Amino acid sequence: MYLCTDLNSNETMKKNLFKLMAVSVAMMCSGSMSAQSDLGNVLGNVLGAATGNSSSSGDNLISSLTSIFSSNKQADKNKIIGTWVYSEPAIVLKSDNILTNTAAKIASNKMESKLQSYLTKYGIKPGTFSMTFKEDGTYTRTLNGKTSKGKWQIKDSKLLLTIAGIKTISVTTQIDGQDLQFVTDATKLLNLFKSFGAKSTNSSLQTITSLMKSVNGMQAGITLRKQ
Repeated sequence: MYLCTDLNSNETMKKNLFKLMAVSVAMMCSGSMSAQSDLGNVLGNVLGAATGNSSSSGDNLISSLTSIFSSNKQADKNKIIGTWVYSEPAIVLKSDNILTNTAAKIASNKMESKLQSYLTKYGIKPGTFSMTFKEDGTYTRTLNGKTSKGKWQIKDSKLLLTIAGIKTISVTTQIDGQDLQFVTDATKLLNLFKSFGAKSTNSSLQTITSLMKSVNGMQAGITLRKQ
């Protein structure tokens, strides 16, 4: 009788132990699935940010004035003939790979407002500045009713502008529909704006050129529209 009681007790203990083990395994599996789910969500967010699928406001930092350089859009001597009127600043990047760089996005965004402010300060606003290119290799620049004449030519896909008192400037061009962009790097930006008639100084451009130098391949200038 005592033996029977002991056997029953042992069986009960075994059943309880089995139940305890089953519950523990279930809890562990549940925790693992939850952890995997949480990890999957984290990885999904990281991958989304890396591929541009994130809904973060950081994806919208790129300047609305920024475009990517295309050798197929460079102006030739036939396309540049005519009158072009200033519409807005221009920012051109040499490669769309740069747009994956957060610093480049921020710099581009800041450049937009800085360029707008700078050009407005020196009178270059929509309707106040224009350039007319003639077939004989001369051009007329008009700023707030005042005109100046210079010479132009295209050499090695670059537009060369020569005007009295200013060193010949090599300008990168991009034509997209009715829009023509004149841009250059930080080292030539001062002379480019001087050639437009903006009485600028190095100090006025310091912030702009610093931002440009922080991003490899960034160029800045103006966008004109064909009349």
